[in-house]
Amino acid sequence: MAYKVQSRAVSFPGSQGAMLAGQLDFPLDTQADAAQSRYVIISHCFTCSKQTLTTARLARALAQGGIACLRFDFTGLGDSEGSFADSSFHSMVEDVACAADFLAQHYQPAQALIGHSMGGTASLVASQLARDSLSALRSLVTLASPAEPQHVLHHFGEAMPLLRQGEMAQIEVAGQLYPVKPAFVEDVESCDMRAKMQNCRLPILALSATNDQLVAADAAQAIVAYTQAEHERIQIESADHLFSDRAHAQQLADTVLDWLQRH
Repeated sequence: MAYKVQSRAVSFPGSQGAMLAGQLDFPLDTQADAAQSRYVIISHCFTCSKQTLTTARLARALAQGGIACLRFDFTGLGDSEGSFADSSFHSMVEDVACAADFLAQHYQPAQALIGHSMGGTASLVASQLARDSLSALRSLVTLASPAEPQHVLHHFGEAMPLLRQGEMAQIEVAGQLYPVKPAFVEDVESCDMRAKMQNCRLPILALSATNDQLVAADAAQAIVAYTQAEHERIQIESADHLFSDRAHAQQLADTVLDWLQRH
């Protein structure tokens, strides 16, 4: 059954106190009693937004399948307040937790964390935080995500020498410039994912794209190796990093929806 989708703009305090902009997409027949919906959180890729193709399409598809989705903009991106220059990988992790706090306070606790690219890596770490709002989690889903946050440094190119010298620099991602401080590099390089995930017992679905030019498909294998619980690794043939082709986006949505319904 395909439900009609109702969307609602929301906002909540992020990790640095700035207000984060979010959007709730949920099945229309639960609008009168939204507390009865199952909720998940979808986190976008590095320097992207909640309106990025991958995130927006998946949220809508899951809502059509009966699952309410909260997608939001990380600090300093999209419609959220704050400075991107002051953000870090661990502020992204805390932003995910803040989204979970918001859902738990105003709706229902999230039952799954879903993240695209760097958003997936941040969601993995967020799932291990000791927060009441995360205690209802039943599964994790990563979409073309790197297994280690330092992977994002491939974007930094010519900015790295300046950052290594302790100076602020700009990086270019998809034709746009973003200010970055040396603390960002120090933060991602100090993150030990294996240590952070060693107690993870949540089932993980790790999806990869065989035509991904940014994140190698074998990153998904490293991700599922973090947990001793049930896990699946699924590749979508010929898909790019954004799963931009509609057929690939539909296959992605069908796979994630099936996983969530089983967990």
